[in-house]
Amino acid sequence: MSVRISWDELAESPKKAEQMFDLLMHAEYGNRVRTINGSGGDGGRDAWIEDIRRAVEFKSWTKLGKSQRAQVVRSLKRASEEDIASWVLVAPVHATPGELQWFNSLKGRYRNSFEMQLLDVRWLESKLAERPDIARYMMTTPHQEVVDMLRELHQEQAGLLGGVPDLAKRLNVLSARADELSPIWGLDFSTRGGQNSVFVRLKPGVPPQRIEVHLDTVEDDPAGSALTEAMSDALHYGAGTVIEPGSITRVDNEAITSLNLPWEQVAMVLPDQRVTAGFPRAASLRPRDSDGTKGRPLHLTLHYATEGSRGMYVHGTDTTGMLRLRVRIDRPGSEQNSDVGILLQYGSDDVQHPDAVDPEALLRTVTLLDSLDHAPGMVLTLGTEQIDLDAQPHEPTGHFAPIARALRDFILVRDELDVALPLPARWSRQDDRNIALLAGLLRGDEVAMPLSSTVCHQISTADEARQYMDLLERGHGGRIDFEMVGLALPVGEVQIPVDPLYVAFSRARITNAAEVTQAIASQAGAIPVDISPAAGSLVLGRRTPFPAPGADDGPATHSP
Repeated sequence: MSVRISWDELAESPKKAEQMFDLLMHAEYGNRVRTINGSGGDGGRDAWIEDIRRAVEFKSWTKLGKSQRAQVVRSLKRASEEDIASWVLVAPVHATPGELQWFNSLKGRYRNSFEMQLLDVRWLESKLAERPDIARYMMTTPHQEVVDMLRELHQEQAGLLGGVPDLAKRLNVLSARADELSPIWGLDFSTRGGQNSVFVRLKPGVPPQRIEVHLDTVEDDPAGSALTEAMSDALHYGAGTVIEPGSITRVDNEAITSLNLPWEQVAMVLPDQRVTAGFPRAASLRPRDSDGTKGRPLHLTLHYATEGSRGMYVHGTDTTGMLRLRVRIDRPGSEQNSDVGILLQYGSDDVQHPDAVDPEALLRTVTLLDSLDHAPGMVLTLGTEQIDLDAQPHEPTGHFAPIARALRDFILVRDELDVALPLPARWSRQDDRNIALLAGLLRGDEVAMPLSSTVCHQISTADEARQYMDLLERGHGGRIDFEMVGLALPVGEVQIPVDPLYVAFSRARITNAAEVTQAIASQAGAIPVDISPAAGSLVLGRRTPFPAPGADDGPATHSP
């Protein structure tokens, strides 16, 4: 349904006229336009489009009399002092030939400086015909229609004869009607468990809105605290959020108040207020000590920002693509402290886990993250500009040092043994342990081995079996060293051979002592002796033979 604008009535309400102009400019230019509050002097422009350097001046007059022409000349003179490429006058006038001749004379005066254009009532009406929601919003009060639509939704469900396709078609009609009610807020209808709901969302490309949302939350309720925090992020930093039905008691915003919504049935969708102009952009993040000393830089690519009333969140990644970064930057003069949120992840989102990322680059990233984790402050560098980020007082998380150790071990094992290993995206605890064991062995360390259940299966003569029994079972126990052949440790389902591997039990025992005693008594020629570590024994491993025991080390038995 088209709505006819009474331009004379609109001229008597400057606030409404400016609001209509604001909506039309954003409909025409989207986020490229910045509308200007002229209460302190607008410099001859009510709107400014930076990328084409166009100034737009709006007047709500319906004629160009002597006083109106004088105001145009003053506005034009102020605008000519700025660096503009074009100046456009928008006014709902039916320009007479004389008025057009007068405006053309002005154009001639400034033709060597910038272009000029007059957009009259015909232009305004053609734009409003394309956007009937703006005209409807300016001249009507649509709140009763929302209530009627909710009632219709219930009736459509109750009288559903054509099945789901019929319902979908009817809901599309309701949605199209609802979209005409406001040029700022879009309405979507939903039903769950017999409860009808209205989902309210900001339309894309609308002017910035002042919004105050009142929520019904329970004190000390974690869900309520999370909702309040999400709302704060959405309004103060443009992060976007969804408020489910039943949480909103009212919203203070002129455009939404005019809808007079049934708040108990209303949900709100606040999309992120994304800024992409000027992105992607190179940056670096350095730790900063309390004395001002700066550490090594973490090099970043900033991809986009979200902007709200208090400041912005800037989102980026490091050079490996494995780090996701969010920096909060508050507006100058704000009492808030800026902060940095850092998430290390495997892949471009939380479910992708690539194996081909350079582990050495990732190690550098994690090492720098550990420095940032312990630093009292940070410095964000953009080009030549340096921004100090004062971290909130916090205890270091300690999350990054263990990852760095695992990556160092991973790189050593991969390079020394020439094996292709997956990155530790989903390593089990066993994988972490095994990579640490392999790295220790490769460094020449004696490492504690998880071999408490390992049995050394030794085929012995009767004399050798008798010696084992005297030393390990009838005596006080003894240390035993031996070489293991054919052992492999799994890491991420890759079996890695460990040869040679020398293992020492600080105190050993025979697990099949009864069978050994019986075999000795029957004078068997070959006697199997199964040797394992005794309770409390240390189990050590190394890649070279253990040195011979000293005089105070006690007896030892060496077996191939």
